[in-house]
Amino acid sequence: MEYIFTPKQYISASSLTITDEEARHLLRVLRKKKGEKIFVTDGERNVYECEIENISRDMAECNIMSSYFNLNEPTSKVYLFLAILKNHDRFEYAIEKSVELGVFEIIPLITERVLNKTSDKKERWQKIALSAMKQSCRCYLPEVREPYDFTGAVASSEGVRLIAHEKEDKKLENKNYENVSLFIGPEGGFTEKEIKYAQETGFIVFGLGKRKFRSETAAVASLAKLLVE
Repeated sequence: MEYIFTPKQYISASSLTITDEEARHLLRVLRKKKGEKIFVTDGERNVYECEIENISRDMAECNIMSSYFNLNEPTSKVYLFLAILKNHDRFEYAIEKSVELGVFEIIPLITERVLNKTSDKKERWQKIALSAMKQSCRCYLPEVREPYDFTGAVASSEGVRLIAHEKEDKKLENKNYENVSLFIGPEGGFTEKEIKYAQETGFIVFGLGKRKFRSETAAVASLAKLLVE
């Protein structure tokens, strides 16, 4: 069962309201009716088991039966700094799967080898994150932030800082880190200059084995290593 999303302002102590696109999805796609039970999240770690009281094309009113906090969320916070890819579909795939795996935040990254230096797709990327949150039964909605350039991203990174490099033999280890900043490069990877700069500022450089992966695969494989329990 997938979750339904509603903003916190539509939730009271005993009831909540679902509107617009989410209500239409509930009625037309999921075919939900009055009296049926659903799970709703506000994307801020709260989950509500509800019974539908009234439902129409653009609104569903629900009674809250039970509530839960931080259900199905990982203990580690992973900030994914993911280079913007030439192929938009592959970048959006990486966003979707990253959210499903439990990423805390996604920061699109502009590096030397990134071809799409500017982007106005933040709203679309956030919608993809929302859909992935609901599908995977997460209760925290990761933010997809505005793109950062490489040096700015390095400066803003926190926790244990990891950067993937195809020429590195050292493997990624899951040590149950509390906070992790994970850097994944574009097609062609990071330049040697970028890797050197990251090392000089305290990053751990790691590789993913002998085979060469696409950027979106490297992101998914790395997050699975860090987050899947």
